[in-house]
Amino acid sequence: MKKLYKTIIVFLLFPILGFANDDAIISKQKNIKKAFIVNADAGIDITNSYGTVFVTTWDEEKIELDILIKVSGDSENWVNQRLNDITIDINALKSLVTAKTQIENNNYRSKGRNNSFEINYVIKIPKNGSVTIDNKYGNISTTDLNAPTNILCKYGKITMGRLNSAKNNITIEYCSNSSISYLKNGYITGRYSGLSIDALSKIDLISDYTDTTIGDAGDVKYTSKYGTVKIKEVNSLEGIGNYLTIKVGTLNNQLKLQTKYSSIDVGLVQAKANSITINAGYTGVKVGFSPNYAFDFDVTLRYADFKYDSDFEFLNKAETNYTKSYSGYYKKKGVNTFVVTSEYGNVTLTKKL
Repeated sequence: MKKLYKTIIVFLLFPILGFANDDAIISKQKNIKKAFIVNADAGIDITNSYGTVFVTTWDEEKIELDILIKVSGDSENWVNQRLNDITIDINALKSLVTAKTQIENNNYRSKGRNNSFEINYVIKIPKNGSVTIDNKYGNISTTDLNAPTNILCKYGKITMGRLNSAKNNITIEYCSNSSISYLKNGYITGRYSGLSIDALSKIDLISDYTDTTIGDAGDVKYTSKYGTVKIKEVNSLEGIGNYLTIKVGTLNNQLKLQTKYSSIDVGLVQAKANSITINAGYTGVKVGFSPNYAFDFDVTLRYADFKYDSDFEFLNKAETNYTKSYSGYYKKKGVNTFVVTSEYGNVTLTKKL
């Protein structure tokens, strides 16, 4: 029968006096340290606020928690009360260790201008342990992780190593300068944030008012508005969203985009790439392609112009004051399709030499 441990610990108190503008600042802290023998794939579930959470892995079948609570202020009464109001609720099973920061009397205020507090976690888990973290008003950092992750960070930032599991669910809100070294597969939601991913295999992205920058990517799918989606190199890209800056360095396979009030810039479509479909409104579209990328094109415009390479072979060309349509092929018929529909946005297709 598994044992359940529930621990609320006040371990060490350190009063510290400092001085700022001749006013005494009182600082105290308590340190909570716990270690649990667990399964080789045991995970953690952490809920915290007003501090940082750092997670690293090791080869031991043990989970260690090192939690430091710091409180500073002008009034010793306020410092003592706030320190007493903050506790950590810890529950440990062989398969999972949970820790939740509890802040009583959260509406308790003092007029002291130097009042502050923070709760910081440092955690070691088995290398195959899963990670669930909910942290508000603070950062989340991890080394490389091999098991599933479930991350929620608000008003901070995430800094994560390689996420090698096929199951990752990450939500960031008001988190600038966030980063992930590598994402094998995952769902990411971003709001009012900035995120960079060095490399990934597959991602489903939902974002609002978020700038996303990706290095080398496999398959990317997004639903976004207001922000940027920038990718150095991608296998396949599928996206829906408005008010975006969409920039791709190199496309190796397929592209399917639907957008309004945006800009689309694809530096190079490789010769091995497949079909491309773009449906745009009030959006400038620029696509560069390899001289060896063969395709049939079908371009339909309304209140827009089409700028194209001189090597295009046209099968149909119709132009009026308001609408224009063009169809034909480049290099060879029947290989790939390049379909663009645009209103109030020019389309430029350029062969890259």
